[in-house]
Amino acid sequence: MRLFLLVGPTVDEFWSAALTPVLDSPEIEIVGAYVDRTPPVPVLPRLWQELRKGRGGYVLLMILGRIARDARADGVPASAFLGERGIEVREIDDLYARERLEWIEAVRPDCIFRSGFGLIREPVLSLAAKGVLSYHHGDIRRYRGQPVAFWELYRGEREMAATVQVLSTQLDAGRIVLQRPVPIRPTDSWRTLERRAYRLSTDMLLEACLRVARPGFEPHVVAQSELGALHTLPNLRQWLRLQARVLRRRAKARRRRTARRAP
Repeated sequence: MRLFLLVGPTVDEFWSAALTPVLDSPEIEIVGAYVDRTPPVPVLPRLWQELRKGRGGYVLLMILGRIARDARADGVPASAFLGERGIEVREIDDLYARERLEWIEAVRPDCIFRSGFGLIREPVLSLAAKGVLSYHHGDIRRYRGQPVAFWELYRGEREMAATVQVLSTQLDAGRIVLQRPVPIRPTDSWRTLERRAYRLSTDMLLEACLRVARPGFEPHVVAQSELGALHTLPNLRQWLRLQARVLRRRAKARRRRTARRAP
């Protein structure tokens, strides 16, 4: 199968683990890659926008957390990661410019995989016969949108899912190529659940690509009436409520362990 990549500026531990088996597969030919160099949204305008929606406190916490994580990040530039494997890579800031679309058309991919560039719309969705593949860490029948793992934990679910889908014009409403359950443990924090969801899904990209390449394979179509609610960022009150629930669940689990060890 001929595959074209749309990737973010850097390749972190998860994306390295997910992409490497695809790059090494003799059944998949990477015919080109675009690296997203779109300038990030400035912090202050974004914060002001979220404040108007009642989510400013949470977003401020996430921005500070991201700054701390970025300082410790060990990701590598995507251009170097792909270029050292002999893949032709181009860094762009406008995926929909005519010349950008023409290069994808010229290399004739059977499928496109997206891990960058935000929401993908037409005409990119239709440039490859088998569509555009993308991860969604959630079950689109129940939890669409973001953030990864937050709402499942917030609502006390016992399980979430990791999904590879063929993107559609609606957010997280594509055809399901592959889906895998992710258990939620009583002692999970948001961060531990998020890490488990990523860790248990690293091999899904290769399997999804091989499924799509199989003659006669058709991804599962989820009816509009079966799609889950579209979730977005929590507000600060919801974030604090989740932290309190996590602390209570962990305290309860410790008491149970203590009781089992008691003579």
